[in-house]
Amino acid sequence: MPSINYRADDLRALLALHATGSFVRAASQLHITQPAFSRRIAQLESALGGPLVERTTRKVAMTSLGIDLVRKAGPLLEQLDDTLAEAARCARGESGRLTVACLTTVAYALLPPVLKIFQRQYPQLRLHLRDDTGQRVAQAVLAREAEFGIGVLSGLPPGLATEHCSDDPYVIAFAPGHPLERLQRVPWRALEDLRVIALRSTSANRQQIDAALAQAGIVPPWFDEVEHLSSMLGLLRGGVGIGVLPRLALHSADMAELRTRPLHEPAIVRPIGMIRRQDALLGEPAQALWDLMRQQLTAPQASGRRPRSGRDDRHH
Repeated sequence: MPSINYRADDLRALLALHATGSFVRAASQLHITQPAFSRRIAQLESALGGPLVERTTRKVAMTSLGIDLVRKAGPLLEQLDDTLAEAARCARGESGRLTVACLTTVAYALLPPVLKIFQRQYPQLRLHLRDDTGQRVAQAVLAREAEFGIGVLSGLPPGLATEHCSDDPYVIAFAPGHPLERLQRVPWRALEDLRVIALRSTSANRQQIDAALAQAGIVPPWFDEVEHLSSMLGLLRGGVGIGVLPRLALHSADMAELRTRPLHEPAIVRPIGMIRRQDALLGEPAQALWDLMRQQLTAPQASGRRPRSGRDDRHH
């Protein structure tokens, strides 16, 4: 069935004419001149190929075709208006949902103060936070399952644009009283004869460390192995070995229960930053959250500086 080339404004004109019963009143309701209104009705009749209005010198009456069109199209046009209005509210962040992918350690350590500000700006917007590994964060963004991501910037697939914000160094962590507590910094070679807990070999963190140590000619010091950072933290708090982990991961532990020291020779860091698709255009709320998160990532964490809103808080 061939499509009909019509304009929504012409259809609105017919509905206004049916509601008012007058070309003059209908034109006034739409804030256009009477000749412009008459052209809209004529254009719709031409598109449909039949008369919609019976014009006499004393009154305006709808034809049966016009009445049937008004009866069927009126509710559809109202539904279309409602749909577009809801889409506009979503675009402004007044409703709807925003999906963001974020590295788990970053979500725990840095996201809460950001979200407090964001929720004041967009109180009706639902946030879906996909906290996961760096690899899965990148995959979610590339697959359009998230508007953007915060993750590790190394080893990313093509098609992504990034903005480097900070470096997250790997540290050695242990329970209080360990001999390493006497050192200010710990060289990797000092770990060779110690019981060091490692993340699983498929972990992106583990692979990055192994590659850096191989380049430096150092044999990785791993003894035990765990699947998740949360398991490692539990073992460390219990005094079971020592562990190498990103510094941000220590925000998920009680700092009073663990001691940490920087690792050097070589110093290894995770580059952390913002990730989006190269062809992505962020909407207003997504851009606002991007800016807040970027500011938080680039702020000196030791100062406890909070992100600032780029504008006054919004209240809807």
